[in-house]
Amino acid sequence: EARARALVKALEGAKKVSARMPEGGMFVMVDVRKTGLSGEAFAWKLLEEEQVVTMPGESFGQGGAGHLRIALTVDVEQIAEASKRIARLAERV
Repeated sequence: EARARALVKALEGAKKVSARMPEGGMFVMVDVRKTGLSGEAFAWKLLEEEQVVTMPGESFGQGGAGHLRIALTVDVEQIAEASKRIARLAERV
């Protein structure tokens, strides 16, 4: 829960990406549709430019389109840093 809260809080001020607390589980879905990129395109750009690994929402069907799935498997500090990088990339594209 602390990791999910850190991610959601870090993205609160972002204009082009958003996330909300999951109801459970080890993942948070981040909405990247305002960037104009698909989840897959954003995920590849995020890996190449910001060295953050995510799973495109399209991998989980049409309902996940335009999203990234973020695993909450690293410590809070790493999640907070990854969130900053996600927001930074979103502002650039």
